[in-house]
Amino acid sequence: MEIVSSKSRFFTGISLLLALILAACGSPAATPAPTAVPQQQVTASGSGGATSVVKYLANAYSQNHHDLAFNFLSGAGTSGGVKGVLEGQLDLGTMSRAPKESELADGIKFVALGNERVAIVTSADLSIPELTGEQVNDIYRGKIKNWSEVGGPNTPISVLARDEEETLTQILREGFFGKEPFPAGVVVLTSASDMQNALQKTANAIGYLSYSTVGIDKLPFHAVAIDGHDPADIQDNYPYTRLLGVAYLPSNADKVQPFLDFINGSEARALLTGLSITPAQ
Repeated sequence: MEIVSSKSRFFTGISLLLALILAACGSPAATPAPTAVPQQQVTASGSGGATSVVKYLANAYSQNHHDLAFNFLSGAGTSGGVKGVLEGQLDLGTMSRAPKESELADGIKFVALGNERVAIVTSADLSIPELTGEQVNDIYRGKIKNWSEVGGPNTPISVLARDEEETLTQILREGFFGKEPFPAGVVVLTSASDMQNALQKTANAIGYLSYSTVGIDKLPFHAVAIDGHDPADIQDNYPYTRLLGVAYLPSNADKVQPFLDFINGSEARALLTGLSITPAQ
């Protein structure tokens, strides 16, 4: 009985060993993990409004292209964006105006995105469908102080504006504000984010933003038609616009060119049109 038991154990061990060898031989070779395609980092900053649009396009680009990783820094203004490009700190400078001759002489290249609309807006709690340019001017001059004077509720108007260096302010000054400084009752803000926060926190308020920002960030504000011109209507010849674009250095063109090609293509043009931005020709 002892001999049989030993043989049984011996053959059982041999069988297990053979099974392990066969299993190992039959297993497919391990597939190596795919090597990730290296991404180039693209750093951008500049005009707050232009940055929102460029970031929106960058997100669309990244859906189907994985060669670039975008890093958007806090707004430095158009001039700050150009300076960052010239000093090598930025790959793209976002701009809300055409470049100056001096900036072009310094060596930047400029790619236009299109013309976006500057919208007069009211806070979420207040809908005023239309105003005349004269009424807007009178509100910002302190001549009209209650919404009931322009067909709204009987409540004081909270007036919000941007600083004098902001292109939105400059455009509206040319349109109807004129050169006279804002009166003491107007709250002057120094960034697009400050304007958004103030409009969200202040009741019965009026302010102004780039209309594309309202759409991109899905802000709850009400855009006001001015003298019958609606910023939401892409077919309307809306008079208050500014040019958006990006600056870069020729020495950095190889890195940013795939994205520049994208923003000049049909997909980006359709996205811009959806934001009521008239794409550059």
